[in-house]
Amino acid sequence: MKKVLAMILALAMVLSLAACGSKTETPAAQPAATEAAKTDAAAAEAADTGLTKPVNLTLLSQGAGTDDYITLASEGKVLQENLPAGSTITQETISSGCSSVGYLIEAGMGDFGTGQNAMSGTVGMEGKEPYSKISALFATVKYAFTAELATQSFVDKTGCATLAEVFEKKIPCRFVAEPVGSSDYVSFMYLLDVHGVTVEDIESWGGSVTFTDGSACCDMLQDGQADMMVGHTVSTSSSLTELCMSAKMVVSGLTDEEIAGMCERGYAETPIPAGSFGQTTEEMKSACQASSKIVSSDMEDDVAYAMTKILVENADKLSEDVAGYRGITYADMVDFDAMVVPMHPGAVKYFQDIGVLGADGSYTGK
Repeated sequence: MKKVLAMILALAMVLSLAACGSKTETPAAQPAATEAAKTDAAAAEAADTGLTKPVNLTLLSQGAGTDDYITLASEGKVLQENLPAGSTITQETISSGCSSVGYLIEAGMGDFGTGQNAMSGTVGMEGKEPYSKISALFATVKYAFTAELATQSFVDKTGCATLAEVFEKKIPCRFVAEPVGSSDYVSFMYLLDVHGVTVEDIESWGGSVTFTDGSACCDMLQDGQADMMVGHTVSTSSSLTELCMSAKMVVSGLTDEEIAGMCERGYAETPIPAGSFGQTTEEMKSACQASSKIVSSDMEDDVAYAMTKILVENADKLSEDVAGYRGITYADMVDFDAMVVPMHPGAVKYFQDIGVLGADGSYTGK
């Protein structure tokens, strides 16, 4: 009962937190799992984590059915299969967004999860200091993006399809956005900040901002009760695909100025793929919250080393269910610009041992 109460109190503290730079291209970079499996020696070594005693880990994720939940469940399964006999992996779901994971780990409520850069690791969240005792095992592929969606009727009426156009003309617009604790909320509020616009400004122009859950946002747009929303999402989002199929929507990426401003706030430049939501016909520019696999800075080096080794060398297996592991390269994993926090010494040692990082900790180009 004490443990349950402690968890409830910890979650209550972070419930108000908001959720979850261009990467240098490395043409020679190869998929990490493929590289790790190139030699029999590497494959044999992958079976030995170096740990001699069981490990007990609590993984923190968002609710069942979310991409984050599926990711942590898959990672937990791989860890369970490769850690020493007797190890236990427990997955706990949280009601707040990904950006609160680091604070929960700092509070001792978990051991591993996905941390997002924006308003967390390096920037800090509303009323919160940045993480102080969190380290990264590695960065993950940036497959999400920020999209602006406007109803066709609003575009026809006003000639505005983007936030930039609405804000420039001060057009009354009914915005919908997910509430505090979501990556959509963070993206929306940061875009307002980039433009120097507040919710009060929008209201003074005759518009409104309604914060509600994602399903309700889509319903309001479809029913004509809202005009525009900002989503931090993926191209295969079922809710946005259904919205675009059932209602006439205009999908837009971000301007260069918006991308630059978002990157200053912890985002990374990324594209919106052609065919997103079954609607877009060409690739568009955007930005996403950079993310990393994070642990406590107090985690023992050999445990962090073993976890990194297991996840990296099972990237092919993980990619079957987790989009963030598909096509991931060593260059992606040690992309320090995309990391939420500094890399854990145990993870650094692993990447040095396989030749991805040099003695000075810099990327070798492997």
